[in-house]
Amino acid sequence: MKKHFFRYVLLLLVLGSCTKDFEEMNTNPNRPDQLTDPGLLLPDLIRSVANKNLDNSFDRGAIAADQLATSYASNFSNWFRADAQGYFNWSYYNYIRDLNEVIRAAEERGYNNYKGIALVLRAWLFQNLTDLYGPIPFREASAAGVTGVNRPKYAQQQDVYAGLITDLEEAAGLLGSTGEGVTGDILFSGSIDRWKKFNTGLLLRILLRQSNKVDPTTKMTAILNNGTQYPLFQGYSEQAALQYLTDRDENNMPLYHASNSDYGISSRVTASLVSRLNSMNDARLFVFALPASQSGNYTGAVNGTGDWDDPAKYSPPGMLWAPRQYNATLASTTAAQSILLSYSEVQFTLAEAAERGFIPGGSGAAETYYTNGINDQFSYYASRIPSNYTFPTAADIVPGTGYFDQSTVAYTGNQAQKLEKIYLQKWLSLFLVGYEAWTEWRRTGYPAIVAGPVSPGYVPSRVLYPADEQTINADNYREAVQWLGGSDALNTKLWFAK
Repeated sequence: MKKHFFRYVLLLLVLGSCTKDFEEMNTNPNRPDQLTDPGLLLPDLIRSVANKNLDNSFDRGAIAADQLATSYASNFSNWFRADAQGYFNWSYYNYIRDLNEVIRAAEERGYNNYKGIALVLRAWLFQNLTDLYGPIPFREASAAGVTGVNRPKYAQQQDVYAGLITDLEEAAGLLGSTGEGVTGDILFSGSIDRWKKFNTGLLLRILLRQSNKVDPTTKMTAILNNGTQYPLFQGYSEQAALQYLTDRDENNMPLYHASNSDYGISSRVTASLVSRLNSMNDARLFVFALPASQSGNYTGAVNGTGDWDDPAKYSPPGMLWAPRQYNATLASTTAAQSILLSYSEVQFTLAEAAERGFIPGGSGAAETYYTNGINDQFSYYASRIPSNYTFPTAADIVPGTGYFDQSTVAYTGNQAQKLEKIYLQKWLSLFLVGYEAWTEWRRTGYPAIVAGPVSPGYVPSRVLYPADEQTINADNYREAVQWLGGSDALNTKLWFAK
C-alpha cells in the first residue's frame, strides 16, 4: 500500500510538472496580456492606420469632397456595401480590437501613457467610423475575446460622440501623469506632449462637429483655459502626420507603390478645386495638381459625368502623391505624409468657434486663427517640396504680401461671409486628409458641391453598412437603421448634419 502511495505522489508531481511545461509552451509571448511593453504593438498599428487613411483619401475621400474625380467612383451609385471593408473603413474595427488589448495591458501594469495613447488613437478611429456610417458598434465592439459579445450593439451618433469626449478627457489626465517611456511610437517619436496636443485637437474637432446639436461653449472655453492639460499644436512640425521612410517598401508612402492607372489615367483634380484656387491666386494649385498633358494648363474635371473622352485634357493630382510608375525621377517615397489631424485644421476650428461665439475673442480672434491656419498651410507644403523639383520650388509656394488683401481671402464681410471664408480655407487644408473635407461639407454645406449628371442625383451623406451586418448582427443592424430614420441609404443625413 505504501508502495502504491509513493507511486501516486510521484505521478502527481510529474503530471504537475508536465502541466506547467504545457502551459508555458502554449502561452503566446506576443499576446498583449503577456507583454511587458505594450509599445510592441504600436508601430504596425500606427502604420496600418495611417496608410489606410491616405489610401482612402485618394480612392474615395477627396472624391466625395469634390477635390478629386474619377470616371468610376465619382458617380456615387457605384458605392456598394462590398466597399465597407476596403474603402469605407469598417476594417478599422481590427485596429480597435488591438487597441483594446493595449489598453487592457496598460491598465494591468499602470502604464498611463500607453493607455492615453491608445485612447486617443481609438477615439480617432471611432470618430471616423461614426462620421461615415452614423450609428456604429461602439462600447461592445471588437472585444469578443474579453466579453464574449460577438454581436455588438450599435450606439447612436450622439452617444458615440459623448463617449469619445469622455475618453479624450480621460486621456488628457493620463498622458504625462506617469514617467514611463514609450516605445514603438512612429507617429510622435515618444513625445507625450505631442500626443496631448493631438488629443486636444481631436477633442476640438468632435466638439465643433456636433455644435449644431450640442453647444460646445463650456467645454471649448475650459480647454483654452487649461493649456497644461490641453496644449495645442504650435505649427505643422508638431501635427499628427506620419513621416514615411526610404529604408524598406512597407515604410514608404503607400501611393508611391500604387498602379499608374489609378493615378495617371483614372484620377484628376476637379474643376471646383482648380477654380477656387485660381480665384485666390493660390499657389497650392501647383502642389495639388499637375498641368494637363494635352494643353499644359491646369484644368479640372467635373465629378459625376461618366467616362471621360480623353483623360489627358485634365490635370492629375500633384507629384507629392504620384506613384513611381508615373515618373520614376520625381515621384517620392517620403514627400507626402498621411495627415490624421493638422495644425491648420485646429486653427480653422478655433476661427469658427471664435466667430460663432463659442470661445472668447470674437472676430478679432477669429481672424488671427484664420490667418494662422492659412500661413501654416503654405509653410507646410513649402517644406514638403523635394529639392530636385524645378517647379514648384518651396519659394513658389509661399504667397506674396497681397494674398490676404484679395476680396476672396481678406477676413471681411458679415458673419456669414466670414464663416464661408473659414469653411473654404478649411476645405482646402483637408486635401487628402481622409474623409474630413467631405465631412466638413456635410456639416456646413460649403463650398457648394453639385451632383453630376450620371450620379444618383445627389452627393452622398453617408456610406452603407457592410452586407454581413444584415445577417450576422441583424437585430442590432435593424435598430441602427431605425435610428437613421428607417433607411440605410447613401442620402440619409447623419445626426450631426441635420
